[in-house]
Amino acid sequence: MKRILFASSLAASLLITGCASSPTSTDRTQAVDTANTPRITAAVAVPAAAKRKVVLALTGPKAIIESKDWGEFKREWRETFAEHASDASVAYSFSDAAPSPTGEDGTILLADITDYRIVGIGARIFFGAMTGNAFIDAKVKFSSLRDGVAFGEQRYNTSSSAWGGIFAKMTPQQVDSIASNIFMDLGGAK
Repeated sequence: MKRILFASSLAASLLITGCASSPTSTDRTQAVDTANTPRITAAVAVPAAAKRKVVLALTGPKAIIESKDWGEFKREWRETFAEHASDASVAYSFSDAAPSPTGEDGTILLADITDYRIVGIGARIFFGAMTGNAFIDAKVKFSSLRDGVAFGEQRYNTSSSAWGGIFAKMTPQQVDSIASNIFMDLGGAK
């Protein structure tokens, strides 16, 4: 009897998830192909010389940086930005602390993560709508690696709808969309 109840529950969950798997979700991020990736925010004007090197650091409130999945979240940003930098032929490094100016040309990207929720691809596939929404609320400050002068800052708010089913944009796609927008500003998007 327990097996029948379990199988019925599983079938109902899959049915609900299947019904909710329309790719026309309420995602504010779109496809990861930069040519088709819409700009999340207006461009930041970055001088040409500062577009050759990027140093990325993540920060946030104490509760955020001490959360159990902060390491996984940072890894996602570090690896995604490394891919975009490589594709754009831009020198890249990740800093665990807020970087200081070094006197060389480049851009410091200091991402202040106000809030986030990681939803991975596996969780979305196995649990569908039950996984909840993935989101990122971040403010990225662009400044000169040479002297620390601010070029500008942008707020990036991405979210997905759990009702988008397995097609909803999870955390990796949202970080990729943010990276695509930033590398568009740097003139060497992937």
